[in-house]
Amino acid sequence: MKIGIVSKFGAPDGLCIRADSVLKGLVKRGHEVHAFTHSKNVEGLPDEQIHRFRAVWLNPHYSVDSLSSSKSITRICKELAIDVLHIQMNSGTTEMFLPFYSHLLPPTTATFHLAYAEGRSFYRSIFAIAWRGSLYSARKYDEIILVDPSQKHYITEYGVPEDRLSVIRNGVDAELFSPPSKRRDDGIIDFVYVGRLSYDKGVNILLDAFGQYHQENPDSRLTLIGDGMLKSQIEDTVDDDSITWIGKIEHDKIPDVLKRMDAFVIPQNIGGLGLSVMEAMSCGLPVITTAIGETVRLLSKDEGILVRPHSVPDVVDAMRLLGDDSNLRLSMGRKCRKKVEDQYSWKNQIHQIEEVYERAIANKKR
Repeated sequence: MKIGIVSKFGAPDGLCIRADSVLKGLVKRGHEVHAFTHSKNVEGLPDEQIHRFRAVWLNPHYSVDSLSSSKSITRICKELAIDVLHIQMNSGTTEMFLPFYSHLLPPTTATFHLAYAEGRSFYRSIFAIAWRGSLYSARKYDEIILVDPSQKHYITEYGVPEDRLSVIRNGVDAELFSPPSKRRDDGIIDFVYVGRLSYDKGVNILLDAFGQYHQENPDSRLTLIGDGMLKSQIEDTVDDDSITWIGKIEHDKIPDVLKRMDAFVIPQNIGGLGLSVMEAMSCGLPVITTAIGETVRLLSKDEGILVRPHSVPDVVDAMRLLGDDSNLRLSMGRKCRKKVEDQYSWKNQIHQIEEVYERAIANKKR
């Protein structure tokens, strides 16, 4: 197939990592893939298959795209005889305007990424606005892929027929994100966080919780990977060897860090079973995360510990439980790894995406 993908690429968040993985997986399967993007770097494609448009970045994750981008995408799709156009709905305005050109576009598939916020906060209001905009656009596409089954009832209530919805969860490169041959045992419990340094990811909760836990167990460390608005708070917190902030690193370098850790912690208040969680699971780490969305259904009590949103005491208790029991950590980690191998390999997910494309094409011909 000739496949067009409208997306941002290369940004350090789960949405773009998924887009990168889908692109590479489709190329590996022998498809001719064209990227429509304003990103500077798109790995895995020759320059002639990358079609860029201009955009203004409001922050590393949100953009206002050129008004001509939708018209340009439509024209190039026709010139190249693109079979199916896949829109990764990851916070750019082009995804909202493309449906107005649906009569000129090839069959369309949209991946609906947006999570929802838990609790009252400024972020919940912002995400509610983003939800409405994305919902309006999503119902205009021929097929919709959801990354979280808990999104389904929101979409159907908005008037999208259920037969146009497919749930294809995030996947993991299980060969890259793999456990170490042996866990180091130096008497120190190492916790790790990977993600944006922001309130919606619960970094403020994590820092407060680790500070309390470290007072009762000095043989503990916290490593943070990522960048964002709370980096100044982390800089103020790092006053000894107990907290290490690595900053933003290349995605393929993350497994090297995870393999040296004992447990993964992300007390986020939006979304659910995100990509960073599954990558940690794939490396054989037990998980401490929030009981919202997919985590409630898919992270069992013998694979990790679920905490309430915004609860420092819950995170401290979870750290204490894992810190006191190395056998529990190892047992949970092994089960996490098995779950990823059985359910979250990208090999399986790409095949499911191909099936959605084929259905979109067949339905468009009717």
